[in-house]
Amino acid sequence: MRVNRFHILILLLTLCGSCIEPFNPPIDESQDVLVINGFITDRPGPHQVVISRSTPYNDPSFVTVSGCVVTVEDETGQMVEYIETYPGVYVAYLEPGFLQVGKSYALFVRTMDGNEYRSDYESLLACSPVDSIYYEVMEVPTTDPDEVINGVQFYVDVKGTSETAPNYRWVMIETWRYTAPYFADFSWDGIRTMPYTSQLNCYMTDTVKGLFTASTRYLSENHLNRKSLHYVSNETPRLGIIYSVQVEQHSLTETAFEYWDRIESQTSEGSGLYESQPSSIIGNIYNVNDPSEKVLGYFYATQVQQERLTFTNHFDFGVKGYNCALDTVHNLYELGSYYPYYLFSIDVGLPYFTGGRDCFDCTSYGGTTEPPEFF
Repeated sequence: MRVNRFHILILLLTLCGSCIEPFNPPIDESQDVLVINGFITDRPGPHQVVISRSTPYNDPSFVTVSGCVVTVEDETGQMVEYIETYPGVYVAYLEPGFLQVGKSYALFVRTMDGNEYRSDYESLLACSPVDSIYYEVMEVPTTDPDEVINGVQFYVDVKGTSETAPNYRWVMIETWRYTAPYFADFSWDGIRTMPYTSQLNCYMTDTVKGLFTASTRYLSENHLNRKSLHYVSNETPRLGIIYSVQVEQHSLTETAFEYWDRIESQTSEGSGLYESQPSSIIGNIYNVNDPSEKVLGYFYATQVQQERLTFTNHFDFGVKGYNCALDTVHNLYELGSYYPYYLFSIDVGLPYFTGGRDCFDCTSYGGTTEPPEFF
């Protein structure tokens, strides 16, 4: 496979965990609002800014904005330009000398129509280490009083000092191992049967949905105990074999915390970023020549503290896997022409059982057969 600069940058973004998900809040259909989101960390490597347009509340989608000139400037005037590596996604490789705790940074964007936007300067504040991350088994009630959903609830403890920021945001990257539903013995192309090696074991990585913020600014100490993070139920294969979560802890300024805390409040009652309508929440980005223009999104700087928790399935509740429909085959020549067919038998010879590729190839669900280094 040909590997170009885009593939390398995206790989680096995945490895460093500094990627952000496109946030395109749906608002009133009569409005077409620019949405700019991004952050930089104290960790050298690729960083990204995502630029899009808002979409109607009843038809949310990710509408990218291409052709922008994007730069980040520190308080001394040193500037770094971003490169558009994918429509609406702008990436820059930031060097260690540019990223320092205590410095302030601002984002600048010029769109193809000549409009200029910028953020306020945001300070890169020191972040407390993650004291511990852990989980507890938890049952969640359903509409049926006789049934519950089983799963695990994650928590984080933080023990900060007066020298570290009192405002926090958490970003989680989860990885889990799963299997294909069945193992195929061979495939059938309409003429002959051939041995087939099923792709049974796969690994999936995804960003945890949801927003998680907290502050100790009104507490006597910069400590947090049992701050709840995400919940993982047994309704998906995540907990079936082995599960790992990487927790990134971000330090926020007062204004950044107030912004993300308001967003979290609007999306906390079972809804996601696309299901609420945060049209009234304005961030720190504005049109330089027309401050009255509504611009959504936020740009901030943060030191990152990171911890990982990995565990295997030792639970006393079942976990749902992937399902696929199987058919019974008594005569191979009666099969249709949608080759190849994947076959297995519980005995020698006919009858066989057959199903689609998703029954025997775990990669059809989006994962990869290459295990991560932490498994």
